[in-house]
Amino acid sequence: MTIIEYTLSSDIPTIPSYVVDGGYWMNPDGSRKMIGIGLEGSIPDNIETFTLEELQARQRAIHVDYPMTVRPSMSYDVAENMTDDEVNDIIKNWVDARS
Repeated sequence: MTIIEYTLSSDIPTIPSYVVDGGYWMNPDGSRKMIGIGLEGSIPDNIETFTLEELQARQRAIHVDYPMTVRPSMSYDVAENMTDDEVNDIIKNWVDARS
């Protein structure tokens, strides 16, 4: 399994053919970069790949400017910002579910 960062096409936003599971954690900075799983043997050389730790670092860096949030259990209270550990756990759970 190869975790990749890819960009949606510029005309009609479509997921590239080398992405088998995509659409996760778009970087809200306007770059349209998203996370997905690449199709082995078809991933272009210029596509950035990530280990679990690198993906967690990417998400924590984005989390600084665009916090990931969670609502208290069974509550309609205002969402709270996740901690770095919670962000790491979300990413690890996502990777584990695809391994």
